[in-house]
Amino acid sequence: MSVFFDDPDVRLHLGNALDVLGTMETGACDAVITSPPYLNARPEYPSPTEAEFSAIFRELRRVVTGPMLLNVGRLWRERQEQLWWLELIRLAWRVGWPHRDTVIWAKQNANPFQGEVLTNSHEYIFLFGDGFDTDAVRTPYDPESLLRMKRKFLAHSGVKNDVNVDSEEMEYREANEKGARGKSFVIFPTGKEKGNQHPAPMPLDLADWLVKLSGGHRILDPFAGSGTTLLAARRQDRMAVGIELSPEYAAMCATRLSQQKLPI
Repeated sequence: MSVFFDDPDVRLHLGNALDVLGTMETGACDAVITSPPYLNARPEYPSPTEAEFSAIFRELRRVVTGPMLLNVGRLWRERQEQLWWLELIRLAWRVGWPHRDTVIWAKQNANPFQGEVLTNSHEYIFLFGDGFDTDAVRTPYDPESLLRMKRKFLAHSGVKNDVNVDSEEMEYREANEKGARGKSFVIFPTGKEKGNQHPAPMPLDLADWLVKLSGGHRILDPFAGSGTTLLAARRQDRMAVGIELSPEYAAMCATRLSQQKLPI
C-alpha cells in the first residue's frame, strides 16, 4: 500500500480498498462515488467477495459523512441476467447505508452485441444515505409541468380536481426558482476518452453529474480505476481521494490527473 499520486487536490493510493480504508480517519470524506468490480467479470481484476464488500461498506460508513453513489453494470451468465447488485443493497443496508433511490443511466451508444434479448443500454446508480445536493442537478421546467402546477391537487395523493373533495383541501404547487427536480434517469454516451485504455471507463460527464448530486467537497472512490471520478471532482473545485488495486490502472489514473487541464 502506498500513495501513488499526490497533489493539493487529489491523493491516489495504490492498494487494497479495505486495507487503505482502515488507515483513514473517521469522517475524512463527504461522499463516495464509485463503480466496483463484480462477479469477476474481468479476469485481470479480482472482484471482492460478499464478505469483503460488507467490510468495505462498513469502513465507508465510518470514513464518509455523506451519501454513497454506487454505479453497477449488468451481466449475463448462461443466458440469465445476474441480479448481483441486490445482494450489494442488502449488505450496504446491514451496515448503515439505507437505499434511498435509483438512477438509470441510459447509454446512447451502447454496444449492440451486449444483452440477451435487447441491447444492454442502461446501468444502475444506487443512492445510499443522506446529504444529496438535489438543487445542483435541477433542470428547466417543461412547459406542461408549469401548466399542471396551476391546477389544484391533493398533496397526499396527487389527485387533481376530484369532484368529491372539498376545494379547500386542495392546493397549488409552486415552481421552484432553481428549476425542476432532477429525473431518475440520465442520458450519457459510453466510449473511451482519448488516451484512456481502461476497459470500462465511466464517462466524465456522468461523473460530473454524480459529483454535483453528491454534495460532497471531499470525494472518495475506493475503486478508482482510471480516475474519472477524481478528475470530475477536481475540475469542479472539489478534493478527492482514490484507491486502486491495479498498478496499471493506477498509472493510467496518475497520467490523466497530471495531464488534466482545469478551467480558469
